[in-house]
Amino acid sequence: MLLSLTELQEMIESSVLEFLTHEYDFLKRANSLHAPHAIAQPIWQGFADMGWLGLPLSEADGGIDGHAMESGLLMRAFGRHLVVEPYLSSVLLGTRLLAEFGSAKQRESWLPSLLDGTRRLVLAHEEFGNSDPWAPRATRAREEAGGFILNGKKSLVAGAPGASAVLLSAQLDGGAHALFVLPLDTPGLSVTERRTLDSGRAADLTLEGVQVAAAAKLGDAGDVTPVLERILAEAIVNLCWEASGAMQAALEQTAAYTKERMQFGQSISKFQVVQHRLAEMAVGCEEALSACQLAALRIDSDPASARAMAAMAKSKVGRGALLVAKEAVQLHGAMGVSEELAIASYFRKLQGFSQQFGGAAWFAERYGEHMLDSNEYRASRTLLTQKGIQHAS
Repeated sequence: MLLSLTELQEMIESSVLEFLTHEYDFLKRANSLHAPHAIAQPIWQGFADMGWLGLPLSEADGGIDGHAMESGLLMRAFGRHLVVEPYLSSVLLGTRLLAEFGSAKQRESWLPSLLDGTRRLVLAHEEFGNSDPWAPRATRAREEAGGFILNGKKSLVAGAPGASAVLLSAQLDGGAHALFVLPLDTPGLSVTERRTLDSGRAADLTLEGVQVAAAAKLGDAGDVTPVLERILAEAIVNLCWEASGAMQAALEQTAAYTKERMQFGQSISKFQVVQHRLAEMAVGCEEALSACQLAALRIDSDPASARAMAAMAKSKVGRGALLVAKEAVQLHGAMGVSEELAIASYFRKLQGFSQQFGGAAWFAERYGEHMLDSNEYRASRTLLTQKGIQHAS
């Protein structure tokens, strides 16, 4: 896909790549891996100084007013450098939802410190045994004595360790959903820290009769479900952008390695079978990038298409990520699983991505349902012949 970036998009992409090239190469990345909760405070402060912690917020809220394409370009650069700091869960979900639903008092209390990097807020939404990001939550919030009683479990909340608070999604009596701001030291809330496949940090949360005041509920919106679903879908597209960056970096490092690796007196990159496998990886990378760009452009022009675009992008990028990860390791030979080489970390990153929020097959099924329900399949050139549509309606 030929795409011309705007001046703002070019500035964001170049500034992120330049910052990470100097501050986040593979060796310096170890500082984040060994920092408490896998967050190097100087790096997070650097994100704040560059204005990236306010990227998805409006200028009135102190942000950059970035949309799907701008955040996608930033996440692609993060993927190239395997950034482990929880930008997606903290900024693209936590901060954005606070700005979207928070009351005037909550926004005044939280937004300045979230933008300057002194506090972090992450979304706690995933639950055990429920991989559908848009399905109703099992966590319950019951009104009692002017406040709420919360019960339930959340799994693998990325970035929760060390966060100032979590933004917890819960189902109210009657079926509507709400978000609650919950400090991690709230009585009745237990936190079990986990290490994720890409060496980041997450936590499982258990809530047993957690009592919160009415002020802990975010804003006064009746049901946050429609907007929450849209922002979750946009986050999945951003995750695909991040994976496309990791795929491209894995391809480039693998191609460079095959030029250096000698066998039978010549570089293995001259073997036809190796060239074919590198070409397959390159096709996978281009298809992934095109899917991300298409999804971002559609979401920016039609936010209501976010769920369909997330399903399309995760289906395409998820399959490509597994192919690139597998080929990258195999073409490196035994060195491909050595932690001393970056390629092993890219392999783990792409493997983790392929299952996060659900696998590629599950999203392909969701996109197929959307195509049938909306009749958009009738505009698909792959289903058309000279005699018309092959698919039986």
